[in-house]
Amino acid sequence: MANSLDYLRWRGDLSFTEHPFNSIDAALLASIVYLPADSSATGHTLGEVAAQLNHLPSFQHQMHSETGAEVLLLPESSRIGNIKILDWTERIEKQPHPLQFAAATLAIDKQTIVIAYRGTDGSMIGWSEDMRMNYLPEIYGQNVAAEYLEKIAQKFPNRKIYLLGHSKGGNFAQYALSSVNPEIQDRVIRAISFDGLGFFRKVYTNPGFIRTLPKMKTYLPQASIFGAMLDHPERTLIVKSTAAMRNQHDPRRWSVGRDSFTLADGLTPGSRVIRHALISFNHSIPKEKRSESFSALFDAFENADINELHQLTNNRLLGTYRLSRVFMSLEPDERKLLTKIFSNIWNSYKKNMTLPSMTSDYELYPKSNDSKKAPVFYEFYDPQQPNLKLPPDVKRQLH
Repeated sequence: MANSLDYLRWRGDLSFTEHPFNSIDAALLASIVYLPADSSATGHTLGEVAAQLNHLPSFQHQMHSETGAEVLLLPESSRIGNIKILDWTERIEKQPHPLQFAAATLAIDKQTIVIAYRGTDGSMIGWSEDMRMNYLPEIYGQNVAAEYLEKIAQKFPNRKIYLLGHSKGGNFAQYALSSVNPEIQDRVIRAISFDGLGFFRKVYTNPGFIRTLPKMKTYLPQASIFGAMLDHPERTLIVKSTAAMRNQHDPRRWSVGRDSFTLADGLTPGSRVIRHALISFNHSIPKEKRSESFSALFDAFENADINELHQLTNNRLLGTYRLSRVFMSLEPDERKLLTKIFSNIWNSYKKNMTLPSMTSDYELYPKSNDSKKAPVFYEFYDPQQPNLKLPPDVKRQLH
């Protein structure tokens, strides 16, 4: 299976004048924004940043992964490597709300810029923020993303804009588009999400979201887990990947053709079952209780000086020991509720394992690989909510 790194090898010498910016280029930029750069990268090209990282001692542990291959290819691939960095911003904050935010502004040509939002990194603050997205309609980071778009739009008033991001970053890109004023919205060409989380109904029924819905596009791998969280009213395409389910979150492991991703027939049964399990979870425990428990859990991580996810995952035995100490430091009621939360998710997953083989229920699951033909996610799980009402002009643009 060819992937986006193969595309970088094949097509990396072609300019955007020869072949216009496409979805694979966007996915590559969504992954490049994870590189450990900072504001000092402004004014340099992506190839120059990659060349520096290649010789940076602290980065060598990543040189044997897809990220390492990307870093080696960028200086040799003028299409992406010659892209100039106009801004690189990174913020990590605990107060007033947990925030792990990074974004880069890149110049595609003299008329067009790209704003790429980073998804979740390995910090506990980032994972705490992700947990909040599963029970809060809106989080602080989404508003920071909108403010960043406003700042960049003001700084480069004559440029058209692409917004994009992977995982949480994809959600930020589309939320930012929906939240800014119409003048900026009209300058945005497209807001593209790669396996990004969806949205609560409260968000995607507001006027700004409905107005900009035709400019949103989401790509999900066929065995998506993270992208299956919440709803995707925007056009959504399902992409082929032969990677293991847990590894399909990385767009560099998706199948590509000449200038685009290869589409799958639909989400796998496993992905649809996980989707249903998450829905059941969201209806089984009040969000206030989830908020209290997850807040207590991440406070316990902080008290135990666990600030990065690798402190739990690099060494399985040591990670298990650290996790058990954190868990036992919680109050009994908090431990009981967290146990119930994770048990509910697991039990719901097991309960629904047979649903895709049952014809009556199977019809309710999303199967289309293109939301122009059918919605990827239905709202059958919550009959109290009416269907999303779209203005006639938006419906025409979607279809």
